[in-house]
Amino acid sequence: MKFVITGGPSVGKTTIVTGLQNLGYRVVHEIATQLIREGKYLPWVDRQKFQQEVLRRQQSAEAAILDFDKPVILDRGLFDGEAYYIYDKLNIPSAFSNLDAGQYAAAFLIEPLPFFEETDVRKENLAFTKEISVILEHCYASRRVKVVRVPAMPPTERIQFVMGKIEEIKKEQVFSVEQAVHKASLYFNPAMPGLVTTAY
Repeated sequence: MKFVITGGPSVGKTTIVTGLQNLGYRVVHEIATQLIREGKYLPWVDRQKFQQEVLRRQQSAEAAILDFDKPVILDRGLFDGEAYYIYDKLNIPSAFSNLDAGQYAAAFLIEPLPFFEETDVRKENLAFTKEISVILEHCYASRRVKVVRVPAMPPTERIQFVMGKIEEIKKEQVFSVEQAVHKASLYFNPAMPGLVTTAY
């Protein structure tokens, strides 16, 4: 069960992801940051090559996740890269239209803080963060991924907020083929009282 933590630079994503990891959640850390630190691909040198490599590594990392019944936290998901193509007004690769958005239980959009903290891997500012946040939300919501906004709060409150939402969503999910069949049978069994069947 995959949960994306997304948002612009300097919104507190890493703090939330690390906090969830410390509480026992399995996480996949942000690949873009790792790539920048390696120095071979840099977004401000060649955005397209950078995003292509991010997407390749992200797909590989997510394909290795086999915990279908346990929450896995992703520091950015497959569609984050698309948002940067849109922002930079670049042609969006066809690869994005072939990605499976249904694998994500939800995307947590971390809303911007009232300040921007610069680091050795950030070349943006608060205005950029606010703009990219809007695009990120669109990239997930347009694919019918449940987007949960995480407002600006102290880090511990944000972590608790995300945990609470994960638990809520877990209760709505189906974890196995047997459970899926059982759940579907409840909706299509006319003998079950209180349920309405629909003809298509």
